[in-house]
This record gives sequence, structure tokens and C-alpha cells, in this order.
Amino acid sequence: KFCYYFKTDLKRSVCSMKFLISIALMICVLLFSTLEGIALDTNVLYVFSIVMYGMPAMMILVCGAIAFADSFCEDIEHKYVMQQVIRGDIEGYVSARIFSIFSVTMLSVTFGIFLFANIMHFKLAWVDVSGLQYDHIIHAGGLRFFLIHKWYSLYYFCYGIQYSVLAGILSLWAAYLSMFISNRMLVLSAPMVQYYFVDYILSTASSGTLNLATVFSPSNNIFLNDYLSLLLVVVIAAVNVILLRKLLIRRLRRKICE
Repeated sequence: KFCYYFKTDLKRSVCSMKFLISIALMICVLLFSTLEGIALDTNVLYVFSIVMYGMPAMMILVCGAIAFADSFCEDIEHKYVMQQVIRGDIEGYVSARIFSIFSVTMLSVTFGIFLFANIMHFKLAWVDVSGLQYDHIIHAGGLRFFLIHKWYSLYYFCYGIQYSVLAGILSLWAAYLSMFISNRMLVLSAPMVQYYFVDYILSTASSGTLNLATVFSPSNNIFLNDYLSLLLVVVIAAVNVILLRKLLIRRLRRKICE
């Protein structure tokens, strides 16, 4: 039943207005953030690096959650979850929903970042090879392979993929929170709140040497090795998916029995 559930969820999410709204809001947030005193006579890499630091990066996580993170709320509210579980099994339903939330969030964040970078390129050059930001990424950043070979558009697409993993993880935790809180506004704002607290705890525990941007942003390279840095992101995502699958199945069974 997993394939049936997954196909249904993808069709329901990607073909909905919320998916397009998620991407559109993301682009608007990033474009508006460029008006906050950023020099727009430089290059895309410089502007992008400034924009993706601080509040705009957290707002992206909220925009990504809009796509499908509140789907459990909708299913429970309209009693849809009972129909789906009766037709198949709860494990298949939860597994498919986890992968669909994660996938759709990644798609929206990836395309949002990618389109924003290309919109900026209408006015600005991709990079300034003599700039400090370019020099930093080439020596200590991730995905530098694409910059070295001048595949700039592909660089931002891959940047979106890596950062969207964080958005997908936080959207899944927001979906789990929706099992306890029926307020959708709180559920959709959960990724930003989670980001703040996890980032604070991680920074405090590591004496300021680690934070979520260090791990998930390709502007940094935590091991100074592209493959190991990407592997860490994949491992973190896998651990969260496995853990959340167990938690969601347990909580949903209790919810059905209530």
C-alpha cells in the first residue's frame, strides 16, 4: 500500500495551490530581504550569501512547511485518516506521508532558492572571482566544484537541495507536533521556532563552533571535505526520518483509539 499512499500524497500536494504559494512566498521573502541595505551592485553570490544569513533563512523553513506539513491536521479534521488506514495499514500510510512531506518540502525550497538566484542574475553577474565570498567558498565552502567549473545555476540548485534537507526535517517535526496541536498557524510556524532552539542548543553545546548553518548550508564545509559534509546531512536526515516514523505511528494509533 505504500506506493498507493505515496502516489496519492504527491498528487495531492504538488498539484495544490499551497505548493505554488510556498514557492512564491519564498521568492518574495528573499527578494524583500535584498532591500535591507544590501549593495545590489555586486554579484549574485555576495547578495545570496548575505540574504541566506539570519531571519530570511529561517523564514524559508516556514514557507517550505506551507506546502504539506499540515497534512495530518487536514486528515484528522476531515476524518480522512480513518478511511486511509482502513483501506491499508497504518505503517504504510505514515511511511508514505513522511516521504511525501519530506519530498514536497525539499522540492519547494529547492525551486524557491533556485528561482531567486536566477531572478537576481537578470541584474547581477553570477560571481566576482576576486571577491572575498568567492574566495571563502572555493577554499572552505561546499559545492565548490560547480563554481570552479562555472556551473553557477547548477550550484544554486544543489544549494537548494542541501538546505532543503533541513527544511524537510523541520517540516516533519512540525507534522508530528500537529498530532498534539490542531492550530495550523502554530504548526506552520514550528520550523522557525525549532530552528532557533536547536541552533541555540547546538551552539551552546559546542561552545559556538557548530550551528545548523554550519551543517546544512553549502556556504560552509564542516569537514573541509564535500563528500563527508554531504554524508553527515544524509545521516542526520535518515535518523530523523526513522525516529519520526516510529513516533508518528505510535501517536496515530493512540489518536485513532481516542
